Formats: sequence, structure tokens, C-alpha cells
Amino acid sequence: MTEIVVEVGPATVRGPNQAEAEWVSAGLDGIDDVLTLIGDRPVAVSDVWRKIMRDAAGGRAETLLLVCPTWWSSSRVDRVGEAARTVANDVAVLRRAEVPRDARTALLEIAQDFVVLSSPAGSVEGFRRGDIDALVARIPTSTAVVVDSPEGVGLLADRLRVNGVDVTVADPEWVRRGIEETPAHEAVEVPAARRSTNRGARVALLAGTLLSAAALSGGFVARHDEQPPVPDTPMTLLVEGRVGVMVPARWAIQRVTSGPGSARVQIVSPDDANVAVHITQSSLAPRETRDDVAESLRRALRQEPDGVFTEFKPSDVRADQRVMTYRERRADRHIVWFVLIDESLRIAIGCQSAPGQDEAVREVCDRAIRSAHAVF
Repeated sequence: MTEIVVEVGPATVRGPNQAEAEWVSAGLDGIDDVLTLIGDRPVAVSDVWRKIMRDAAGGRAETLLLVCPTWWSSSRVDRVGEAARTVANDVAVLRRAEVPRDARTALLEIAQDFVVLSSPAGSVEGFRRGDIDALVARIPTSTAVVVDSPEGVGLLADRLRVNGVDVTVADPEWVRRGIEETPAHEAVEVPAARRSTNRGARVALLAGTLLSAAALSGGFVARHDEQPPVPDTPMTLLVEGRVGVMVPARWAIQRVTSGPGSARVQIVSPDDANVAVHITQSSLAPRETRDDVAESLRRALRQEPDGVFTEFKPSDVRADQRVMTYRERRADRHIVWFVLIDESLRIAIGCQSAPGQDEAVREVCDRAIRSAHAVF
């Protein structure tokens, strides 16, 4: 069986063969769109990605392992996955954080506006590129770091090395080496939810001990040679639309696009359906300020029935974030909403529990608020 690896994003596509640079650039620039331009000609983005995959794979393959940025949204991964299925009978998808590496090695993926840190234990956290101090503080000196970046790493690598961290800059072959150097006896099957097949066949890939999306967990706070503490609730990075948020890894993710209220993502506890985190997002209007957002919220809440939305605070602090807060009261549940501004994005985190049981969701709520950020 012929098995190939194709790496996609954030700035290039790598496979056994080279895809045309113009098509790769157009595909990556337009990955969230329906159409993109090749020269002066509009082309469907789905068609662009089919050609990119065909070129990168060198034609058809039995099995294709597709490796995508950890922080890419599910819609981006789905788009390139659909293209990959046109050239391979079996397709498996890994995030870059899931690529096998040494047990003490963390991974740093550097994007244009933020950095994603994947710890050896499997936790995933996002940092703004300007938050170098916060990022460096998260990495103990006993940890080695692979820096995966489409551009120079400069100041960040220097800061880590000064702290005694062993820094390696990923070369174009590090993904394939991580897979190929995994001993055969450690091979595991790609989780079914992450695997697709045109023939219904089972696919076993030499991918080491994979960290599935449900297993990206734990915390990564340590100094010097201290062991990082284990948090009560394993968390993972959820990227939805333009927002990235740390959410409980083992809770159910539901997307609500109809019915009352805004379109949102609900992350629901497997132990209690009344315990959940809600996430909504919207773009700010040009020149819209924090005060403008607070005033629009105040007006909107006043239009609702009395007693449903209460305790509005236009200026508050929660989990080290400046937020606007209010409480939504329903017969069987309360949702405390925290609205924050990042770049040109308005993000709302709703923390749901039974009436009088706010503590049931406090830990995951604080971590969601602290981590919420615009990703692109």
C-alpha cells in the first residue's frame, strides 16, 4: 500500500511533489471563501484545493495522511480533507500537535497574530504574539521546544534559550520524521472520527501515540524543574470562526444555528446537562468602541422581559480580562455572560448552571474567559 504525507498550512503545502506556488497561495488566502483568483480568473476554492492535493500527492494514492495547523478551524480542515479524498482511497487527518515527538518536547506554532503552545502532556494554549513574557513563563526549563514557523523565530527563540530551554527550529521534514521514526510496535489506529475512507477500509498509520482532540488535556504551568500541576478538568483549544477558546476536552460540542438567541457553540458537561459553556462572536462595526458595545448591550437587555436579564455591569474584570457581565435567568438554569473585545471581534462567553450553582462551572468558565482571543 502506498502511504504519503501532505502538510497543509499555514503558509505552504508540502508533499512528495510540489504544487504550483500560485495555486497554493490562492488556496491558502481563500480557504475561508467560495471563490479565489488565479491570475485574473475567478476559480472555486474547492477546485483549487483539489488541484493542490493532486499535485502535492503526485496523482492517486492508497493512503494519505493530512497534517494541518493545530489552530485551524474545523471548516478549514474539512475543506482540505474533502480535496484529499479525491486523490486517496483512505485519508487520515492530524493536527500538528498530534504529530509524534519526544515525550519531553513541546511544540510552538507561530501564526501571523498569535502563537499556539502544545505541551508534552497534550494541553494546547493560544497566546498573542506580543505576549512573549506570558508564553515564556509557561515553559519550564526541563522542556525542549520545537518551533514550527513559516518565518524567522528571532526574539522568541532567544528568550527561551536564555531561560535554558532547548530550542529546535522545525525543518521541512520534521513531520515525516516524527511519523517514520515511530517504532512499528507503537503504531496505533487513527481514531475513527478523524479518519475517512472511500472504500470503508480500516487504516492503520505509524503515527505513534496520537493525541486525539478529546485527549488534548492538562495544564502547562511550571517554573524551572517543577512538575506542572494537573488541573481538575482537561481542556482543549476550540477554534470556531474567528475565535479561539479553551474548553473542556471531554464535554460535548453542539452548534446552535436556529431558534431563539444568537448562533452559538454550546459545550455541555457529560455529567449534568444544566452545566455548559456558550460561545458567541460577532465583528465590531468600524470605529465601534468598548463603550459603544456596552451601550448596545444595555439597550438590547432593556427590550427583554423584566427579570430575565439582570445584574448588568458595563465594566468588570473576570479571569484577568476586562469584560461586560450580565445574568440570564431561566426557570431551570442561569447563564452568566461575559462579553469581551479582542481586536475587531466581540466575544461572549456564557457560563450555565442550575440556579444558585455558579460554582459548578466556575473553573472551566474562568479558563474559557482567560483564553478567549481572536485568531484571524
